[in-house]
Amino acid sequence: MLISKCVTIYIHNLLSSIYHMNIITIIFYISLFYFFIFFLYIILYKSNFLSTTKITTPDQALEELIRGNKKYNSILNFFIKANRKSVATIQRPFAIVLSCSDSRVPTEIIFNQMNLGSLFIIRNAGNVVDGVVLGSIEYGVEQLGAILVIVLGHERCGAITATIDSILERKPEQSGHIKDIINALTPAAHKILGEHNLKEPISEYLKTEIIHQVVKENVKLIIQDLANHSEIINKALLLNKIKVVGAFYDLDDGNVHII
Repeated sequence: MLISKCVTIYIHNLLSSIYHMNIITIIFYISLFYFFIFFLYIILYKSNFLSTTKITTPDQALEELIRGNKKYNSILNFFIKANRKSVATIQRPFAIVLSCSDSRVPTEIIFNQMNLGSLFIIRNAGNVVDGVVLGSIEYGVEQLGAILVIVLGHERCGAITATIDSILERKPEQSGHIKDIINALTPAAHKILGEHNLKEPISEYLKTEIIHQVVKENVKLIIQDLANHSEIINKALLLNKIKVVGAFYDLDDGNVHII
């Protein structure tokens, strides 16, 4: 009772002092507050950037990951331990996400689904589809009971950029299996490039716009392929058991836009 009364008095006095402030003083304190937030943002940004750039050897990389696992599995993380135990023997993810391997597109984080067992995720460079990817999605639909499939492209996709460069600059075929990724993305790239009356060389602005368009076109083509090449997915769609949607993730503002 006493605490409640003290809090009430404090809030009353605070509001009273704000009420009696002139507009200049209020603007000053608001500006000071936003300056503090901005300063804190810069500190956190730099500390996070430096923590990753200081890793320069394979052993340091492994040590960082093991340290992270120990922190994740700390005895103090009661909620994480409870969450892990709850899905240790069975999983029931409500959504499947096919997304890019890009380190800036951590699927669970951008959708704020930090609980284990929420999402069934398939990731590869360019979020392309092959037999293994298709089988993984089918497994999520048929065996795990997921009701939503999201194909997620993203801004400044490196795989899409490499594909556009290989076409526009007529670069030789990529080494290793990187060429398999570019071959998978080429249909979307050719479709968008065919819609533009290009005069070489193109501006960086136009190239960026083309990359954005190809990312979205690739998502649309993948969605078509899921239904056309999988009886399991097509049947689930016809029975309204699942919904398949395309999406685009903006690296700058963090928003996911449904295509």
